[in-house]
Amino acid sequence: MKVAICTLGCKVNQYETQALEQELKHRGHTLTDFEETADIYVVNTCSVTAVSDKKSRQMLRQAKRRNPAAVIAACGCYAQTHPEDVKKLDLDVIAGTNDRSHFIDLLERAAREKTHIVNVDDVWERREFEVLPAGGMVNRTRAMLKVEDGCVNFCTYCLIPYARGRVRSLPMEEAARQVRVLREEGYREIVVMQPGLMMPAFFSAISAIVLPRKD
Repeated sequence: MKVAICTLGCKVNQYETQALEQELKHRGHTLTDFEETADIYVVNTCSVTAVSDKKSRQMLRQAKRRNPAAVIAACGCYAQTHPEDVKKLDLDVIAGTNDRSHFIDLLERAAREKTHIVNVDDVWERREFEVLPAGGMVNRTRAMLKVEDGCVNFCTYCLIPYARGRVRSLPMEEAARQVRVLREEGYREIVVMQPGLMMPAFFSAISAIVLPRKD
């Protein structure tokens, strides 16, 4: 099937989109531009401000107008934190910020069975970091690697704990392995990221593992 993805918001969303793109291609699907006709439209939503919420709704409605017969799906932070609002849009698939492989299962099921699916978990029940393939989005030359998810700072202005739960980290050995793979694939720049404020120590440690020493 032809799948089009619109990514809103931060680089973490961009990272998770590129992981979706890799898995979709691995399963035999074709990626196309969001402005083109597709069988499935996915909006990886953002909820950092009310404007982001509005933009998420606009892109979902735009996809429905472009191809009313297509599967229309929402994932990401707005779908995670405002599922009742998203349900009002009458979408085919609503998921949150977790379990991307299963999200693709839901897309395929919705296309096959012509059914509506809501699968938004409780972020406070998450205990393990979801390991996704690192890489770059389509037509990008820099790679992205997410090493932590969640946050426990509960800043007044920030939704991250409610959208992504407690802090979970990518195991150091797996982070090092993914960086080496990216380097072998020819990437000259890797953006190491996480949605909260706790990454500097992790970044220093991973740099010591994967960067060559200069004597």
